[in-house]
Amino acid sequence: MAQTGPLRFYAPDTFVDYTPGYLLVLWPVGILIRLVPQAGPVLVKLPPAVADFAVAGLLARLGGPGAASWYLWNPAVLCIGALWGQAESVAMAWLLGGWWALQNRKAGLAGALLGFGILTKPQYALVLPLMGLWGVRSGALPREDWGRVLATGAATVVLPSLGFGLTPTRLLAQVVQAVRVYPYGSVNALNLWHLLGLNWKSDASPWMGMPANVWGLLLVGGVGGMILWRCARGREPASYDLGASVLFLGAFTLGTRMHERYLFPALPFGLLAWGRGRIGLPPVGALTLLLFVDLVYGLAYLSVHPGTRTPINQAVWNLFPPPVTAVLSLLHLTVLGWMLVLLVRKPA
Repeated sequence: MAQTGPLRFYAPDTFVDYTPGYLLVLWPVGILIRLVPQAGPVLVKLPPAVADFAVAGLLARLGGPGAASWYLWNPAVLCIGALWGQAESVAMAWLLGGWWALQNRKAGLAGALLGFGILTKPQYALVLPLMGLWGVRSGALPREDWGRVLATGAATVVLPSLGFGLTPTRLLAQVVQAVRVYPYGSVNALNLWHLLGLNWKSDASPWMGMPANVWGLLLVGGVGGMILWRCARGREPASYDLGASVLFLGAFTLGTRMHERYLFPALPFGLLAWGRGRIGLPPVGALTLLLFVDLVYGLAYLSVHPGTRTPINQAVWNLFPPPVTAVLSLLHLTVLGWMLVLLVRKPA
């Protein structure tokens, strides 16, 4: 970005599997790195670090200081952001900001923040129907304000993309291309498909008469439908927080093409549900454990390739023989079932 600028970034001969949202954040960082190359390893992790404090601030507003503290000092959060420098917390900050704006009847701001979240991580759009359902059931926004949410959200996605030379059609093609980059049952996610032997294997592989990717869509759709059905029975935001957490956990555990870090959004929403009294702390602890183990496994996988192998990641990788990964995959399925029960159960 710092070298080519946005208009030439998506050149036909260049492979890019990012959408423009995070690139806008990295642009000034890239300029700083060109000025101070020695600071590159620190500067590139600056956006996730700042975003972590933004997420904590929003958790404090929505779920209380306890949720914020548990987030900031969470080992999985420290691993994915401060250690690894991944973009999950940046998208989460936009998404939680939009959720806060919706609950505070700020239609235009909600649309803009949610739009930036989707432009950063398109898969986070998974939770938008649930947020929309809460808005309709709670009556938080007048009908005319929903037009503002949609208009500002669409503008936030389309206008920055045009600055990169991406029309809506080309932006959609970019998203589809990114989805096709890893056509595997699992990409180091300790989920159902890892358990069935499809880690780094084609998700077109048949299982019980259908391709794994079709099974994944059906299973995630079934969980999503159950969550919408349960949440539609109430108006309390805490149940929707829990629903969002279970939705992301379900997509991670049952869907194909999942990377080890894609479980991340389940944790902040789970903390919100705990902070608002919808669930106890044990489910949050379980989510933390699962995410942390997935991240450690993904980082240790680097030892498979000679160019990225170190004595440390090789030693950690040896802790994950097939029987251990099978147990951990079953643990993901067990926690998903447990949290579905907690969601269906009436609030105390």
